[in-house]
Amino acid sequence: MFKRFLKRLARRAVVPFLYQERRPVLFNHHISAKLIPLEGEGDYYVLLNSAARDSGTSREVPVPPKEIWEGYGDTEEQYLNGGRRHVSEMLDILRKAGASPEAFTRVLDLGCAGGRMLRFYPNQSESSELWGVDVNAKSIAWCQQNLGLPFRFATTTTFPHLPFEDNYFDFVYAGSVFTHISDLGDAWLLECRRVLRKGGYAYITIADKTTVDIIFDEHEREGKWPYLVEAIRRLDNDTSVLSKEYASFSYVQYPYPYPFVFYDAALLAERWSRYSKVLSVTPRANDYQTAIVLQKH
Repeated sequence: MFKRFLKRLARRAVVPFLYQERRPVLFNHHISAKLIPLEGEGDYYVLLNSAARDSGTSREVPVPPKEIWEGYGDTEEQYLNGGRRHVSEMLDILRKAGASPEAFTRVLDLGCAGGRMLRFYPNQSESSELWGVDVNAKSIAWCQQNLGLPFRFATTTTFPHLPFEDNYFDFVYAGSVFTHISDLGDAWLLECRRVLRKGGYAYITIADKTTVDIIFDEHEREGKWPYLVEAIRRLDNDTSVLSKEYASFSYVQYPYPYPFVFYDAALLAERWSRYSKVLSVTPRANDYQTAIVLQKH
């Protein structure tokens, strides 16, 4: 009886810490190492086995459920075409910067979600390791169950730490990830640098002033990404910092519907050049973002 009482008491003490109004720890601002749990509510959950097979070509890779598409498209065709296009753009930008991306055998997709871009990476040989990590446990669980070798996956948290040894990867990329990392962008860049081998490359997209112009001039007119247009309009109405007559800024973070971070690309590239060699800064990558390519000294 007493043991049962202690278990009940411990549960009452732990649950409020893990959940705020039954929301996942992601929304607790006092916890730094957050992730999006596989199941955010309930006392338990079951993950049924599903045999992941060797993926072969990207055409044979299963398509994830729409709930982990992260808003990339309304149809499977849009979702897949977007991932294919963003990988193609990334490879072109890397080649122009002097890299040979097809030769990279150890690649990391930081914030891979359901493998939208990773599935189209060109080097899928037996000797390759194509890794994806994400804070969304549901996305990683699906990938682990459905995408076999050469794909490999691990769940991480928002704390700037990657579960890999130093100098491991040839290439690390983060498409539309640093756009949502509030406050810890530099720490995450340094962590990406740590896991890169000497001479390895990083490809990171950010939101900047060009992004704002695209959102105001094109997305709003064409009805694209309405939640993003609403967020930027609200931010501009509150601060005027992003309007066409905006003052110079180096960093703006807005928490709707989740953190969205803007940088001055030139100032950010100058700061990051203290850690790695900045090879290129390319606007209008990943649809409306700016891509920065770096190489580890």
